[in-house]
Amino acid sequence: MSSGDFRKRQLITSIYLPSLLITAAEGALLPILPVSAVLYGASLAEAGAVVTVLMLSTMIFEIPASILVSKIGERNAMLASTVLGFAMTSVAFFQFGYWSLILSALGFGAAHSLFGLSRHSLLAEIVPEQHRPKSMSLLGGMFRGGMAIGPVIGSAFIALYGVEFGYLAAAMICLAAGVSVLTVPSRRLRVSPSGQNGNLWAVTKREAPKLATLGIASAIISAGRTIRLIGLPLLAIQLGISPAETSFIFGLTGFIDFTLFYLSGIIMDRYGKFWSSVPTLIALGTTYLFSFLVTDLLTFWILASVTALANALSAGINMILGADLAPVGSRAEFLAAFRLLTSGGVAVAPAMITVLTAAVGLAPALAATGLLNFVGAFLFWKYLPIYAPDYKASDRGSQRPES
Repeated sequence: MSSGDFRKRQLITSIYLPSLLITAAEGALLPILPVSAVLYGASLAEAGAVVTVLMLSTMIFEIPASILVSKIGERNAMLASTVLGFAMTSVAFFQFGYWSLILSALGFGAAHSLFGLSRHSLLAEIVPEQHRPKSMSLLGGMFRGGMAIGPVIGSAFIALYGVEFGYLAAAMICLAAGVSVLTVPSRRLRVSPSGQNGNLWAVTKREAPKLATLGIASAIISAGRTIRLIGLPLLAIQLGISPAETSFIFGLTGFIDFTLFYLSGIIMDRYGKFWSSVPTLIALGTTYLFSFLVTDLLTFWILASVTALANALSAGINMILGADLAPVGSRAEFLAAFRLLTSGGVAVAPAMITVLTAAVGLAPALAATGLLNFVGAFLFWKYLPIYAPDYKASDRGSQRPES
């Protein structure tokens, strides 16, 4: 699609709405999976394992997802993922026991991976380069909005009918996402087929310099965001902040994150990807490094607010970077490898915090992860101009306004 013909509104039913819904389904699932496990008689560790399975399966299934996308195409893959998500959440609804929760988490992680890869590959082709910053930061807002409304919808069903109906809510949301994609004519979501036929290894080997630099940097920024969600609640417990106060702080700072997500697109559009990625990592790294200075409610408020603001400033950066780096003719395979790294950052972060906290304590654990963020900032600073240079200002200015 040419830049002059592109309008963001063309992505509403094909990309934005289904992305909001799929993320909402995940948001509805995450709080109740461990609750159901405990109700089945599982220990706290076993309950936590259910959520871990979901995160790990999202990462692992990036590889088979690339093969499937290359065989059936992006639109069909998105539809298949919503059907799989509906089926797996329905399994949990029927209350077959602990192992059914494991199966449900495994299957939903696979569905999430397939949907994410097919959507990313589709966006990389149909969104012109000049429009990627704002278009993909808006998609980042859909992720944040989905994670906000999903638990609310799930809790409403639970309050009215019982815990198992939270899974029914997630199943219906997945089905609604599929209907949204289905309403879009297939011709509008047609992309050029991959010439690699799902050969992930060949593409990874060829594109190794990009993946070993900016791919690792993207994995670090994913881990830095996740550590915020894992480490800060632990810090609140250590400080003796009540669960109610902690939830209120996260809710309010999460509102900051959600309301400012589009700012990331404006920054990247006007000033470049550097000013979204590097400041985010420096801000996260600094706050984690000096988290030992957080000693009371006020300083915890400041820490939570800074990390929320940093997170908002990088909305959509990994989506844009993956699209910019993906070579024509092997987009799905490259994005599978790229997303394997970013999903790995999300999956590894909780384990890293857990192991380091057990070994040296929470403050040193957060400081260590803070140093890792500086490594990511360096990689972005050094390799963005080489592998993902920004679009020329003249190219952006020559395009007609789009909406």
